[in-house]
Amino acid sequence: MINMASELEQKIIQQLEFYFGDINLPRDKFLQEKIKEDEGWVTIETLLTFKRLAGLSTDAEVIANAAEKSEDKLVVVSEDKKKIRRNPDKPVPEYDAERKKQLMERTAYAKGFPLDEDLNDIINFLVPHGPIDACNRRATKDHKFKGSCFIIFKDVETCKKFVEAESIKYKDTELIRKMQGDYFAEKKKEIEDKKKAKKEKKQAEEKPQKPLEFPKGAIIHFAGLQEGDSLTREELKDKVKEVADMETAFIDFKKGDLEGHIRFPEENNAVEFVKKLKDSELEIEKFKLKVRVLEGDEEVEYLKKTSDTVIELRKKQKQNSRQNRKRKGNFANQGGRDAKAKKKQEQE
Repeated sequence: MINMASELEQKIIQQLEFYFGDINLPRDKFLQEKIKEDEGWVTIETLLTFKRLAGLSTDAEVIANAAEKSEDKLVVVSEDKKKIRRNPDKPVPEYDAERKKQLMERTAYAKGFPLDEDLNDIINFLVPHGPIDACNRRATKDHKFKGSCFIIFKDVETCKKFVEAESIKYKDTELIRKMQGDYFAEKKKEIEDKKKAKKEKKQAEEKPQKPLEFPKGAIIHFAGLQEGDSLTREELKDKVKEVADMETAFIDFKKGDLEGHIRFPEENNAVEFVKKLKDSELEIEKFKLKVRVLEGDEEVEYLKKTSDTVIELRKKQKQNSRQNRKRKGNFANQGGRDAKAKKKQEQE
C-alpha cells in the first residue's frame, strides 16, 4: 500500500524540491557551499535555518519522513534520516543559452501584489494556477519589494494559461500579467525610446540655429580714436541721443578700443543718424569720430558675426541656468541630509 503524503508533507516536499531544484540550486551560493562539504548531503538541521521550511515544521523527523514520500524523487534522505541531498540520478541541467530560452518560455511576469506581501502568501495564491517551479519577487536596489514577480511554471502551457486568463485578481487587485519574454521586449523598447528621446533633445539643443535677423541700414562704424583715449559706451549713447534723439540697440565698443560699431533698433536708423552729422563726423568733447553706415557685404558679414555672438551667449546662459538649478537641488538635498544627521545626533 502506498503511503500518501499529508497536506503538510506535500508542502514540505514542495519546499525541499524548491531548495534543491533546477531554478534555486544553481544560484543559491550558501546551499552550493554546503553540498560541497559532504558529497551533496545537507543536514536537516542546516535546512531548518531556512525560514520557509522552519515555518512548516521544526521537527527533523517530520521533514525526513516527508522527503521520503516525494513522488518525483528529486531529493533523497540519508539512512540515518539526518541529511537530505538532490538525487544524484537527476543532475542539475547546464545553464546554457538553450536552458535560458526554455525557462523564459515558461516564465510569467505578474504585477499588482501589495508591497508588504509575504512570499509564502503569494506562492499559496499561485497553487491553483500552477504547478510552479519558483516565484521570484522583484526588488529595488535597496531590497524593497516592487510588487511584481517572475513566476516559473512547470510547463509552457500552464504559464500561457495564467497569462491569458481573462481575469486574475489578488486581494481585489487585477494582476498585470505578461510572458517574461514580452515583458523584457517592452522594457527594452522603453529604454531605447528614452535614449532616443534624450539623444534627439541633445541634438536639437546642439543643432545650429538659424541666424538671427536684424534690421538693415541700422549699423554705423566709427573710428578716429588714439592710444590712451578714454571714451566710454555711456558717452557714445548719450551723444547719439543728443544728436538725433535715437536709442541704441547695442554699442560694440569697450574702453581702450580705437574703433567700434553702434547698432540701432530699427531699419535705416543708421542712415538717418548719419544725415544729421556734419561731414559724417561725430564730436564728443575732444574726440572727433569719423562715422559711416555699413553696407553690402560688410553689413552682411557684421550681422552674421552679431547673430553668432548672440546665439552663443544665449546658449551659455541656458547652460548656466541648468547648472544653477542642479546646484540648488544638490544644496537642498545636502541640507536635508545634514538636517537628518543633526537630528540623529541629537537623538543619540
